[in-house]
Order: sequence, then C-alpha cells, then structure tokens
Amino acid sequence: MRSSGPLSFFLLAALAGSAIAHEPVAQDPVVDIDLNTTEKVHGCWEGPNGELEGGVFYLPMDEDARAVIEAVEVANRGVPDNRVDFVIVGDGYTAGEQAQFHTDATAIANNFFRYEPFISYEPYFRITQIEVVSPESGVDNDPNQGVSRNTALDMSYWCGGTERLLCVNVSKAYTAAASAPDIDQVIAIANSSKYGGAGYPSSNLGTAAGQNSAAVEIAIHEMGHSLGDLADEYTYGGPTNYSGNEPSDANVSIYDRDEQLDQQRKWWQWMDASVSGFDSPVNTYEGGNYSASGIYRASNNSMMRSLSRPFNLPSAERLIRQIYLEVDPIDDGTPNGSVLERDAMAWVQPMQPIGHDLSVTWYLNDQIILSAIGQTQLDLSTLTLLDGENTIRVDVVDPTPWVRNETIRSNFMSESRTFTVDVCTPAADLTGDGNVDFFDVSAFLTAFNNQDPTADMDGDGAYTFFDVSSFLVLFSAGGC
Repeated sequence: MRSSGPLSFFLLAALAGSAIAHEPVAQDPVVDIDLNTTEKVHGCWEGPNGELEGGVFYLPMDEDARAVIEAVEVANRGVPDNRVDFVIVGDGYTAGEQAQFHTDATAIANNFFRYEPFISYEPYFRITQIEVVSPESGVDNDPNQGVSRNTALDMSYWCGGTERLLCVNVSKAYTAAASAPDIDQVIAIANSSKYGGAGYPSSNLGTAAGQNSAAVEIAIHEMGHSLGDLADEYTYGGPTNYSGNEPSDANVSIYDRDEQLDQQRKWWQWMDASVSGFDSPVNTYEGGNYSASGIYRASNNSMMRSLSRPFNLPSAERLIRQIYLEVDPIDDGTPNGSVLERDAMAWVQPMQPIGHDLSVTWYLNDQIILSAIGQTQLDLSTLTLLDGENTIRVDVVDPTPWVRNETIRSNFMSESRTFTVDVCTPAADLTGDGNVDFFDVSAFLTAFNNQDPTADMDGDGAYTFFDVSSFLVLFSAGGC
C-alpha cells in the first residue's frame, strides 16, 4: 500500500461501440454532493474522432467498503514488500470457467507493459491473480438491461443509468483480493466482452470487461490517472475556455511556453525535449483537462489524450516518481544501522530496471571509496580504518535521464544505508597486524635493545625496566 495515501483510482475499461448517450460531468459540478454517501467514479472511452472522451460520475458508496479496505491495509502493514502490487479478481466466472479467468487476467498482465516508463520499470511491479468462483456465468445487464445473474462480486453494467459503466461491490472485491501478498490496486474483471469499466478514486479499485480487445490500452491510460495523478489531455466535457487555477497535475498548465521558461514552472526543464519512445517534442499545446482553450498540455497527442499513444516526458517523470513511492531503490542488503566487524562484507541489492543500472557509491567517513564505485559489495578488510568509530555509507540512486527534476531524484529515487565499524588497535600490537602475540614480544625486545621510540612505553624518553613492565601489562591485557 502506498504510504503517502491512496491512489486516486484505476480504470480498466474496454472499448466497444459508440460513445455513451448519457452526458457525463467531466469536472466536479457546482452542486452539493455528500462524499460520505457518494463515490466519485471515473470513466473514459473513445470518441468518433479517435480522441478520448469521458468524465466523472457520482454513485452510491459501498458502506462496508472502507472498513474492509482498512482491515486489509492493517493486515498488510509491516509485511516486507518492495513492489507495486496489482491484484486481479474475477466476477461471473464459474468453477468451470477459472481457466478463462486466468486467460483474461494474463492478457492484461502480459500486455500492460508496452509503453515507457512501464517497459523499463516492469520489474518493479507484481501482479497476482486470485480465483473467485461465481454461481452463475456472466454479470448483470449483459448484454441487455434487465438481465440478472448471481455472481460473487455483484458486477453490473448500466451502473448509475449509464450503459458502459461497469460497477462492482467494492467490499466484496477487496475481501476476495485479501489473500494476495499485498495490495496497491484491485482490478475486478467481468466475464464479458462488452465494453465497460469504472474507476473508484477512494478505493484503489477499477473494473474491466475481461474479454474486450482494448481493455489494456484503457488500463494504461487510467494508470496515468491512478498512479501518476495525471490529467486527461483531451478537450471534451468541460467549459470551452478553462478559467480555473493552476491544476496540480504534472501534464497540464495554465502557463504558456514563455511563462513556464521565465518562471520555471511545470515542465520548463523538458521544453523542446524529444526522446524516442515518448510523445515529442515537449512544448505547450493549447487544450486539455476537458477544455479547448485557456490551458495547455505538454505534448500534442499522448496517452492521456488518445489510445495507442506513448506518454510524454513530463508524464513519465511523474509516473516514475509515483512508482518510487511504493518501491525503495535498495531491494535488499546489509540492514541499515548495522555495527560491522572490521573484516565484514557489506552489500546491497539495488532494484534493477530494464535497460539501465542504479548507481552505487560507497563512502568511508564521508570520503568516496573510488575502488568501490558501482560495486554492490564492499570488503571492509581492504579499507584503511581509523582507530575509533568509522562510518560506512552506501548511496543507491536511479540515474535515469527521464527525470530532470533533481528534487524528485533526491527525495524519491535515492536511498542510503549507513553502518559503523569500531576499530581499536591494541597498544601492545607493535606489528600492527591486529593481534597481540609472540611476534609483538619479539618486536618490543628488538625496539628496546635498539632504543627505538616504539619501546618507550611510558613516554619518558628513557629505556628502563618501567617500559618492560608497561609492555607486559599491555600484553597481558591483550586487546583494547
């Protein structure tokens, strides 16, 4: 679970047919809505010109859902986990149709990572499929309104009077998903090929028609909303001219190119950037966030505007930041704060994106250990340690060029672990090998006979019985 609060929502909607006849509310209407009894649900579909259309709907809230979700969060608290966890559950799949459920769920899992940054960061995700057996096959109101079926999660089309909104009993979906190792997002898929889906902002849950061919594309688009907190970049559903305040979303802004560059706002660091695999070049293109003017999007036609399109670079940067809210750069290693022996081996296992490595830098008492740059292990016996407490630190950082905001890199994409090594050289260790033994006696006698300062154990400048006595006392004591 994201420690910074719930994900906004995740809609896995499939495409089919024409746009919904019911006009949605794409921005919160100026009416009194009780969010204690009403849930905000997001929907997107493809319009006749290929550009996405959609809006926000308000549906009755599942009264039991919050208690169930909180119980799941408590159960998962403290469970070792370093992945973004998707849990897929199915509805309307009978005992004999579980193979179909896995076919549908696997299609989503296998095809989701088709655009950057999801391609490179696929190893950061874990998808779990949980079988749920329904008494009857299919879901309510499929293919037509009025069809009723007895299913485990109560999924239904015509939700809120809108044909393509595919709702689910949130508390039942979470109860079904609770056996997964961890939950960051629940995805409920219906045993249906009819377009439908719904995303639940406060529940980290979305629905999809399991057998619809475009479910994955909508899933990726809606992941932009749910994980990246990105705005829609299409122009349908809101006022023609946007007159509101600066949105918090990373990919839309009321400031044009010159204002962003002059005032260092939003995506000023990306202006004019063009990188293969992303919708480029970055600039300020008028229209977005459901309005045709008064607001700008970061690229001409990205995933947040049309299906089957890549994300733009400001959106990718935001998605990477959000991924790192769930995933630490160090996946495993010597525990932070460990007190180590001087001959110990310290180690880290960084996360491993596809296509690049995380940088690893080791420090001894705040000085870079040049010989260990990029190494995941450090043999402390090879270091020249000072008497007393020595501090070993390792910094692991994701150096991806797809992040230009160094505050994001330092706050979310970097991790350090610090260890201490206590070193004490015994006073009687005249050979400096860390041991007090016969060789030190021999070294003392040689130094004493040669009147070497090493044998002046009491520091009086003379070589007498008192030096022999002092050495014997130190030798008998052994270590520090």
